[in-house]
Order: sequence, then structure tokens, then C-alpha cells
Amino acid sequence: PYSPRPTPLAAGVGLESVAERRHRLFWTAAKRSGGVLLIAALFVAVVSQRERLDSLGKAVHSYGKSTSPEQPGPSPSANLPPNPPTPQPGSLLPREYGIYAVGDSSLTELQLLPGRPPDIRIAVSAAFKLPRSASLPNGHPKFLVFRRDVATNIFERAEVRVIAKITREFSSEAAGKRPGEDDVWVIRNFSYSYRVSPVPENSEMYEVHSEDPGLELPPGNYALILKNQAYYFSVAGEIADSRQCIERVVTTNGTFYSACKKP
Repeated sequence: PYSPRPTPLAAGVGLESVAERRHRLFWTAAKRSGGVLLIAALFVAVVSQRERLDSLGKAVHSYGKSTSPEQPGPSPSANLPPNPPTPQPGSLLPREYGIYAVGDSSLTELQLLPGRPPDIRIAVSAAFKLPRSASLPNGHPKFLVFRRDVATNIFERAEVRVIAKITREFSSEAAGKRPGEDDVWVIRNFSYSYRVSPVPENSEMYEVHSEDPGLELPPGNYALILKNQAYYFSVAGEIADSRQCIERVVTTNGTFYSACKKP
């Protein structure tokens, strides 16, 4: 019997189809395996980097809030009046050179008395008139000395002396009469000791305060003695100290002073 032989073209076509099929199957399996491996790698990466991803997400979230802040509403205390400023200790320091007394959170500038204060061994100074009043509200004053020459005139102590008024004069011409001038005063040798300390806020300033924290000067007139200068101040109140008053006796042998029987 006759059987036709296959032509070379048909045989070639059949071989190519089988090879292509095998090639297609190989790449299909390779792609599936690669996809599985890629998914597994991503899963492992997500698990191992979970903390970093969480922190990154929080940072992005906070950045979004900061770029679009909400406008705050009016606070309940917005319409309240502001509190008055609290006075600072430095506000009591003077700005101009001079000698100042500090009393009840206020500064009072002291006036220089004429002449040179006498030595403490001399009972009474020469007579003088008082400058304008420099009254302090109480007998616990402190003093601030503000000078340009503080560095070259440093001292450790100061004193406050009593100033007495001459109320009556006895002499051969006018016995038992008041002196010709009504406002005649002298510095007596009754004194109170004071100490000196620096002021940290200003190198050209120092403070003068009593050695006795409980000292209270009685009402009357006083002189702050700083070396060879005397500065006048007074303490308000009714004068009851007999040392604030003095009587003068003029004789041919000299001038003598005695305390008043009543201030």
C-alpha cells in the first residue's frame, strides 16, 4: 500500500511548536516563582522595618498638622485688664549722683550742711541754719551714696548725729531771751553708728545702714556724717527727745550750752 511521506515543512512546523510550548511553560513557571519570592521578600522587609515605618508615619502626620495650624480661639482672660507691674528692687536706685535716704520704698535726696562737721570730742558745732526739709516717714532709714569718686573714697563706717535747736540764750545783755534768729541749729556729739556695704547693681554706689537692725531714731533732726561732710534729714513725728533742744549761755569767759528742760 502507498503511504505518503511527510514533507520537510510539516515536520519542521511540528518541532517548532513543541519547543515553543516548552519555552513558554518554563518562563511561566519562572515568573510564578519570582513573584512568590518577591512577595516573600516584601513581607520580610515590612516585618523587620515595622518600627521605622511607624515613626515615619507619625512624622508625616505631625508635619501635616504643623503646616496647617488651627487658629486658636480667644482665651477667657483676653478681656481682663493687665496686672500692674511688680516693682523691682533696682527701681529704688537713684539715677543721678547724690546722697539719698530710703524710707517706705521712696528716695529722698539729702542736702549738704554748711561747714565741716566737728570732731566727735567737741560737744557742739558752730550755729547754722537748716536747709529745706528732708523729712522721712519713720526712724528706720537707710542711705544710698551715689558718687563718681567712690573707688577712691571708700570707708567702712559712718554715723548719724543729733541736730539740736537753740531755743533760748542767756547773756549779760539779754538774759533769758530767745536768740535774735529763730532758726539756729547746732550738731551735737550724740551719734549712732552705721556701717557701709556695696551695692551689686552699681559699682559707684554703696549703702549705709545701722549696725543695730532694731534701731529706731526718735522724731527730730539729724546729720549723716560722711567723713568731712554732713547731710541733713529729719524723722517725722512729735519731738520728745530732750537732746533735740539746747540752750546757750554767753559769758565773758566764753559760750556754754546746756540741755533744755523741755524739748
